[in-house]
Amino acid sequence: MTVKLAWADIEPRLHQLRLTADDLKKRFPDEADFMPRFADLADDILEAANEECYDDASIRITDMLIDLGYVPPEHRQN
Repeated sequence: MTVKLAWADIEPRLHQLRLTADDLKKRFPDEADFMPRFADLADDILEAANEECYDDASIRITDMLIDLGYVPPEHRQN
């Protein structure tokens, strides 16, 4: 069984994902090129998140996509 991570371990990964997402957007501005790369990284984080922080991590990832302009603002959950 895979050990799941708590928020204290997930939050820094989310921060790094946000920084990486900025770089990916510069390198791959087309959504069709950006999204698969971003999704792979985001999926790794969500797979590592424990049950208590999974939803919060998912919301933060969606917020990143909203901030980057790939998801409409009305999808913001907080």
